[in-house]
Amino acid sequence: MYGGAVFNSTNYQLENLVSEIDSGIIALPELQRPFVWKDKQIRDLFDSLYRGLPTGLLILWKIGSDNEFKPIGLNKSTTPNRLVIDGQQRLTSLFSIIKNKEVYDSNFRLRKAKIAFNPLTESFEVANSSIHKNPEWIDDISEVYAGRLSKIKNNYFKNLKESRNDLPIDEEKIEDNIDKLNEIKYYSFSVLELSQELDPEEVSEIFVRINSKGKVLNQSDFILTIMSVYWDSGRKELEEFAKNAKIPSNETSSFNLINAIPSPENLLRTIVGYSFLRGRLKYAFLILKGRDLENKVIKESIRIKNFETLKKGQAVALNLKNWHDFINIIKSIGFVNYDLISSKFAFYATYSLYLLGRYEFKIEKHKLNQIISKWFVFSLLTQRYTSSPESIFEQDLAKFREKNIFIEPLEEEMGIKLTDDYWNITLPERLISSRTNHIVNVYTAAKCFDDIKVIFSKISLKDNLSPLIKSSKKPIDKHHIFPKNYLKKLGYNQVMFNQQANIIYLEYGDNIRISDKKPSEYWNSMVEKLDEVEKENLEQNYVDKWDLPIEFWNMDYEEFLYERRKLMASAIKNYFYRL
Repeated sequence: MYGGAVFNSTNYQLENLVSEIDSGIIALPELQRPFVWKDKQIRDLFDSLYRGLPTGLLILWKIGSDNEFKPIGLNKSTTPNRLVIDGQQRLTSLFSIIKNKEVYDSNFRLRKAKIAFNPLTESFEVANSSIHKNPEWIDDISEVYAGRLSKIKNNYFKNLKESRNDLPIDEEKIEDNIDKLNEIKYYSFSVLELSQELDPEEVSEIFVRINSKGKVLNQSDFILTIMSVYWDSGRKELEEFAKNAKIPSNETSSFNLINAIPSPENLLRTIVGYSFLRGRLKYAFLILKGRDLENKVIKESIRIKNFETLKKGQAVALNLKNWHDFINIIKSIGFVNYDLISSKFAFYATYSLYLLGRYEFKIEKHKLNQIISKWFVFSLLTQRYTSSPESIFEQDLAKFREKNIFIEPLEEEMGIKLTDDYWNITLPERLISSRTNHIVNVYTAAKCFDDIKVIFSKISLKDNLSPLIKSSKKPIDKHHIFPKNYLKKLGYNQVMFNQQANIIYLEYGDNIRISDKKPSEYWNSMVEKLDEVEKENLEQNYVDKWDLPIEFWNMDYEEFLYERRKLMASAIKNYFYRL
């Protein structure tokens, strides 16, 4: 961690806070982001301020000296030098009410909450039509902070006397209460100002330590925040792309056939990897802040240059043709459903590599598709991006910073890991563990790649795993080759009967008919439903296509598991080398 003073503790009057937000000295990007607080939460906040209760610490992070940078598309007379790290919702509420300005709600519509105050009872409420007609209430406290206090008091007394002349009125008490409401703007907030020398990881660690809710700040939070300050339209593009991926459309959009739904963070992973050859989003934030990573000096010229690089990279990554071309590669190798992809990090890291190969290294399409297909499967199979994924991706991208070649470093890395021992010993052994979904998903993709039919059926596996099929009950189901209850009677526990080598897809009806019968009992009855041609090809079907040992129904269960694990590993190997 940075060795100097990491923060400065100070106090801000609320009036000064909202003024510096309004002028742009303090950057509060959430003014242009969806505001998620409910009106009742805003009401409760003002009630707490009115009563002098503590409302929590605010955390600001210095991002530069005064007037250091010019934000992109920000209509402010002053440029920001501090970011709000904690307190966005509170400050957005206070800014909106005290400055009487609209902010975006969760549906991206501009609106402003109306909070009402009753000087007689000293109570706050969310304004409604009933309150609006009731002279006991000031139905929008924003008017109090607009500098017309005498007029507000006079109008209040006038309306109250006209409508409620039977009501005893303590004018002095009422005036004091309205003055007390106005004095909320002098409320003193405790503020921590974090040093601009800190990097995002250090800021996140400080935040977690002092935030009682234990919220974790992601690296992407910092990047999206600084994008809001300097390039808000770019952040909106990311959010729009992510949102459209969820919505089927007759027009070309980010919605896709495997139902891949990216988050802005996922997309940033791809964009930063492609634009800057960086796998750690921490470095991306520093780059966008304008820091020279070699000498740690912050320069406006660097920031401007790097934001231009980011804009170009984002245009490439969000290009719908590029997105769908990549999706088609993934789908064509059997990953017909986003749910089959055990590592979303691997998906977006590989998309970054695809863009690098296509645009920076100009790799011929067939060769590029082949190396990207293999790398993606390799990444999932070996769980490459599971432990310290950012560090690993940083190392992967560093190879392209050092060498002006693309395919060779990837092939070399795969060759180092995918040895004969891996295929023949390690992979079968890993199928013993119950934590092998990543391997089984690759195995399933291999079956979809070959468009294998479900055993004893004419149903295509890949068609029925498609996310586009919407049905309360799909026609295929996972089946225990040696049924669970049969194995329980033999003394096997859940870990043993749920071995991945004991699972296969069957038609739902066949699965029901088999029930708890042992393989030697149900196999012949299943064969009888086949036609003559299917019976002739049966052995090839269950051995070559579904990797079941010959006459497995006569095997001891553990012998069966051992043999099938070897066959499954061999099938994955053959699939990989055919990509």
